Amino acid sequence: MKINIFGQKKDPATTAKRQLIKALQRRNLAVIQTLVAQWQKILGVDKLTDLIVNQVMVECDADSHSWFLQTFLGQSQYEQMQQQAQNNVVQMLVNVGLELGKDFSFGLNSEIIISDRTQEILLSQVPANRQASLTSQIQSSPVPDEITAIEQQLGCAFFTNLTEIASQKVQLLSNSQAAAYLGVVIAGLVQRYPLLHKVDFPTKFIFGALAGLPPARVMAILNDQQTQPTFNEWIIFEDLLTALGDPESHRIAAEDGGISLEQLKKLDLVWCGDRRIAEIIARLEQ
Repeated sequence: MKINIFGQKKDPATTAKRQLIKALQRRNLAVIQTLVAQWQKILGVDKLTDLIVNQVMVECDADSHSWFLQTFLGQSQYEQMQQQAQNNVVQMLVNVGLELGKDFSFGLNSEIIISDRTQEILLSQVPANRQASLTSQIQSSPVPDEITAIEQQLGCAFFTNLTEIASQKVQLLSNSQAAAYLGVVIAGLVQRYPLLHKVDFPTKFIFGALAGLPPARVMAILNDQQTQPTFNEWIIFEDLLTALGDPESHRIAAEDGGISLEQLKKLDLVWCGDRRIAEIIARLEQ
């Protein structure tokens, strides 16, 4: 152990933490790997792991935190961990009586959009040494320009309308049905507009649709294990047309005359299933 000129011993863990945080801030993967190998020999694997998890990762900035996890865990594991962390935050907030869509919601890249009161409650639930890291992940602006641009093209508040419709729909469905309904709706919308992933629309839509449900149901739907959900697309088509403001959306069933060519053209503006609706339209017009 080294001794400085004042006769005080230098704590190797403190030095390791300082060096690792500096390397993280510079996104220098080679240096980080060298430091990890070096300090493992000095501190041991367990102590170094504890240092990285409970000190380095807590004290580094949010961007460095995300970069480190994505780099060392891989994108797939990082996304799974991020989703689990998000679910934990939701559970924490609903347990203290806060409501999804009212007291808090989720913005870009899973950042938390909350009121001042919710922020105080959230911070009171975590250790003092983690509060700065959590605060850095809170975002105040909930408006994604891409969604606004799409709604301007459509001429209506389509996503807002659809979220309200979905919120009413899931109240009538079982947990498994609700998870399937939301999954199929999101898949079709994102396939039609891939940029919706960029603004984290799936997360906002899900939490907006579940906002009125009891906490236990919210968590059950979020944790549903379906990997390839299926749902009656005709029900979804009716909801999409209603969200678009179509006055005849309730009459697309065969006994009511079936879906019209004009309605198919409207659906093609927002939806893409196993094949583009435009292909169906082209065949009908032939």
